[in-house]
Amino acid sequence: MPSRRSGPRSSRGHVRIEQESGPSRRWVAAVLSVVALIVVLIVLRQLLAGDGGTTAQFKDNRTWLEFAWTDGPVNADAVQQLGDRLRDGDINRVYLEASAWRTDGTLLEGQNAQAFAEALQQAAPALDVLLWLRMSIDQIADENQIAAALALADKAVHQWGFDGVQLNAVAVPNGSNGYVALLRDLRTAIGDEAVLSVTVPPDRVPSDPDVPMSASSDPDLTWDLNYKQRIGLLLPDEMVIMAHASGLATPEDYETWVAYQLSSYVSALSDLENPVNLVMAVPTYDAAPEHDPVVESVAAAISGVDRGAKASDQNKDQLQGIGLYEYKTTDSREWATYREKWLGKKSD
Repeated sequence: MPSRRSGPRSSRGHVRIEQESGPSRRWVAAVLSVVALIVVLIVLRQLLAGDGGTTAQFKDNRTWLEFAWTDGPVNADAVQQLGDRLRDGDINRVYLEASAWRTDGTLLEGQNAQAFAEALQQAAPALDVLLWLRMSIDQIADENQIAAALALADKAVHQWGFDGVQLNAVAVPNGSNGYVALLRDLRTAIGDEAVLSVTVPPDRVPSDPDVPMSASSDPDLTWDLNYKQRIGLLLPDEMVIMAHASGLATPEDYETWVAYQLSSYVSALSDLENPVNLVMAVPTYDAAPEHDPVVESVAAAISGVDRGAKASDQNKDQLQGIGLYEYKTTDSREWATYREKWLGKKSD
């Protein structure tokens, strides 16, 4: 029977046995394959961790600055540090509280509002500064307080050099005619060139039965399709969806709820000739009624916005960015979470 040796035969009649060459090559190839796979997995992990799922596509981010910045003396070093941090956080618009309501219904103006705004814009030249104007539904029904608010908006834009106004109205019921009238008067007061930003409520009673809701949700505070479009037709430059105080019990439910809020407003406004830009507010404030910071965390909120943005191309197109509500209550841990999950920036 012929021999089955596979090794090449030498001229001397001896057989060179290369017993280890085949297995060695296979072993080396296997090791190299494993190493290559590990490298690929590491790279993918870094990319995914850096993105936070959303990537750094959304550069138009916001935050709210409290009254203390405008009422006290302007500290040049503090303003420069603030400007540096806003730039690092890709925040290019702030809502600055340059006034506070007194108990008698009059407005107390920040004595250094103009000086602070000018110093901040020098520290961060690309930054828009808008007057943050808070109003309750009762104030919107009071002619004297409306007049005071309109006068302040006019002054902020035309005397102090602010870039516009954000109306932060609270508990505006569905179909409110007074709110519509106020928005029209605000636009007239600040002019067409100034930015008009408005906060809008979340759907506290979602139309989608699969979206969780709190048992205490007030249906009158959920705007229907017609009213959302009515506000959109007034052509505000942006709507900031205040997606917090959900009253929910788990971060997973809250994430689903946040994603729905973006889709709900996009669905309502996308049929308009000029769909309004949208910003999603991310809560960073302490525990309050219907707001549990453990449930409504920065991480859960960003995951919800990310999920909503990915739900459709239209959602992604209309979303401008997110807003940290508020700057003073955003601690270092929350800031790091925002930078990593939203901006894709690793903390030092």
